[in-house]
Amino acid sequence: MSKMTVVLADDHAILTEGTASILKEYDFIDLLGAVSNGEEALQLVMEHKPDVLVADISMPGTSIFDIVQKIKENQLPTKVLILSMHDTPNYVFQALNSGVDGYITKYADREEVVEAIQTVANGDEYYSQTITQVIVKGFKEKKSQENDTQNPINVLSKREKEVLSLLVEGLNSKQIAERLFLSERTVSNHRANMLQKCQVGNTVELVRLYLDNANKW
Repeated sequence: MSKMTVVLADDHAILTEGTASILKEYDFIDLLGAVSNGEEALQLVMEHKPDVLVADISMPGTSIFDIVQKIKENQLPTKVLILSMHDTPNYVFQALNSGVDGYITKYADREEVVEAIQTVANGDEYYSQTITQVIVKGFKEKKSQENDTQNPINVLSKREKEVLSLLVEGLNSKQIAERLFLSERTVSNHRANMLQKCQVGNTVELVRLYLDNANKW
């Protein structure tokens, strides 16, 4: 069985030495080099075309995202696995959008590091549990934001929503004014503003719009 060729890139010397030492213990891994900046990493990748580049997401010199782009432009077989201490959404989604093949944190044990390398080398993606949670949470938040944008009721202010919910209960302007400690004129103004904001012609259409979208807010 041929060995998997790996290049390691990280500007934290102690962590690089530790990871390199771990990888050298596995007979099926051929560590071609361990470097501390983006230029050296890119040079090794272009020269040796390793199966996997294991790199930190933030290191001096050429960024990992530029390296990923160069790999794709030159149609190299090299897969990119991020090994980083950063697990915040901005780092994770920037990496995903750049086209990396996997992302694990530096809290991963040696078995997971090796498993991740094997997985991406075989053409699959690998994300540690922590990173997967960040991805799932991010997609949920994006979906929630999309629902908010698509819901026409959300153009209304908090007070307007309160007035509308009471309209749906069947209260008239006078009753709403008493309930919310407002003047009838203020309630009438809110009703007129709601019709304009929601682009409907009358209160019946406004109530129907509310009922169709109430479960989204």
